[in-house]
Amino acid sequence: MRLLPASLAARTVLLVIAVVAVAEIATFALISQHRMATHMSQTVRFVGGQMRLLQSILPELDGDARRRLSAADSDPQSLQLRPDSESVPARVPEFGFARHLAAELGEFLGEPVSLRHAGLGQRSGLWIGFMAAGERWWLVLPPPRFAPQPLPPELWLGLGLGLALLVLIAGLFVRSIVGPLARLGEAVAATGDGSARTVTPEGPKEVRRLAERHNTMLAQLAAADNERHEMLAGLTHDLRAPLARLRVRLALLESDSERAGLARDADDMERIVGQCLAFLRSEESSARPAPPLWLADALSNEVARHRELGRPVSMTVSEAAAACQVAITPGNLQRLLDNLIDNALQYGAPPVEVSLSLESAATVTLHVRDHGPGIAVGQRARALEAFAQIDPARATGGSCGLGLAIVRRIVAACGGNVTLAEAPGGGLDVALNFPAQPG
Repeated sequence: MRLLPASLAARTVLLVIAVVAVAEIATFALISQHRMATHMSQTVRFVGGQMRLLQSILPELDGDARRRLSAADSDPQSLQLRPDSESVPARVPEFGFARHLAAELGEFLGEPVSLRHAGLGQRSGLWIGFMAAGERWWLVLPPPRFAPQPLPPELWLGLGLGLALLVLIAGLFVRSIVGPLARLGEAVAATGDGSARTVTPEGPKEVRRLAERHNTMLAQLAAADNERHEMLAGLTHDLRAPLARLRVRLALLESDSERAGLARDADDMERIVGQCLAFLRSEESSARPAPPLWLADALSNEVARHRELGRPVSMTVSEAAAACQVAITPGNLQRLLDNLIDNALQYGAPPVEVSLSLESAATVTLHVRDHGPGIAVGQRARALEAFAQIDPARATGGSCGLGLAIVRRIVAACGGNVTLAEAPGGGLDVALNFPAQPG
């Protein structure tokens, strides 16, 4: 079981409260110890002074005067003088106050003193015996004098208000530290999700420095990303011209077999270039929000285009899904569907079945399945990565492993996700889940 709270703010406030509480407990302990020592010293001086005074007075008094003196104060809450002839408790007290008082009085008077008490839990006074005029006398110390008076309520109230004020001040300081850290954490999380954003440096020096380094890292990443875009875009653009010239020269070859082989190689090269360009375009379009699109109508148009090309593609749409919109551009939908159908026909087996259904009130799902061998469970996560080749033979067939990566990037930009599964009866089922927007 986790005892500490999860957040930094709560842990810091808890630390401040713990430190203040320990400090106050230590302060109370020192105050109590000092009050006990002071009370013991005052009691010893008071009782010892009374004993010395009585030891000097009693020898000069006759019997009647002594009796009158012992009966002069009968208040049970004040110090009383009693002769040894009265009923004196027989029990020797063993509680801490009595032991310390006996030791201190013996040292103060220079002679041992006798203590008697009615017993533990009894509210009787503490009988302190001493010798005067050759007789034993007893001073009875009432119970209220055994311990110092409790701390006044005003002191507890002041300490409580002080603790509340300290917690408030600590909360303000923690907020000034944790707030910038939380905003920096949100910016880092957004960067990891692909929507990088800078953060304003604020808070303590270390937090400001961390925010500045985050912003510098974003600038460096953006520069490297722009350089990569320019390099890939320039490379794919420059390859188009040699490919066009190659096709012209192929047309001039007299050997049909050589022409067919070279034409297949040219097609493979052009397909790879097209995938690279599609990957770049999907990356650029993912940074821009797309307006809602009637997915069923746009999907029907794309399937009809593939049918016109002679491809075995069928489509089914549920009535509920036909009334939903999805935030995706027509160009991205075309790239997405082209990659899925091309993969299904090239690496799977016809026919290709496209279906659109409403899985829940908030999710519309597009399924594209084929009837081929599918993808092994252990290879499905890797198949969605860019430039991943789960089958080395695909690298010689005009593929660079970007088809499903393009699909995943487009769907992620729409706020959805892609899952690969085995279709009923065999084949690969690619499920694209989009946030549904009612029409």
